[in-house]
Amino acid sequence: MRFSVKDLINVGIFTVLYIIVVAVLGQLGALAPITQVLGPFYIPLVAGIPFMLFLTRVKHFGMVTLMGLLVGLVILATGQSYWVLVIAIVVSPLADWIMSTGKYQGWLKSVIGFAVFALSLIGTVVPLFFARDAFIGQVLAKGHKDQAWADAIIKLTPSWMFAVMIVMIIAGAVAGAYLGRAMLKKHFERAGIA
Repeated sequence: MRFSVKDLINVGIFTVLYIIVVAVLGQLGALAPITQVLGPFYIPLVAGIPFMLFLTRVKHFGMVTLMGLLVGLVILATGQSYWVLVIAIVVSPLADWIMSTGKYQGWLKSVIGFAVFALSLIGTVVPLFFARDAFIGQVLAKGHKDQAWADAIIKLTPSWMFAVMIVMIIAGAVAGAYLGRAMLKKHFERAGIA
């Protein structure tokens, strides 16, 4: 897997764009428990726009993998769960491989690949479901949230909600791929940047 300077620049630019979308929408999720629970749907929905534009620049295996690992590292560096990086190590190469079988231009492979790629986002809520007491204790100790928030988030996230959130990520990513394609056709191609 050899990267040209142009490949690395494209990975860097689109990783930054993707992270900005994830970070901004993640902050919206922090506003209320319900928006936090819905985040697995609307974050990949909007993140599909920069990701699908990125795919127009991908020419070989490794670029999607590198982007996924960088996203995981940045999310880890911001104090989020290490599970995002752990999951990214698994799903990013798998997504890359899926898309490579369509030469990064096959629509169905691109949609499936992005849905797989986006699954790393579930890592942000792993502690909420599998280390709940410690996670909520840490959040309350930081003073950013109060007991009312804790009670609401517990009520909104019974154990079965973890599986629902995985489905939400997949649905959001599929919708995000279509949104990204629509934006590509309508705006990016007209501007000559896709």
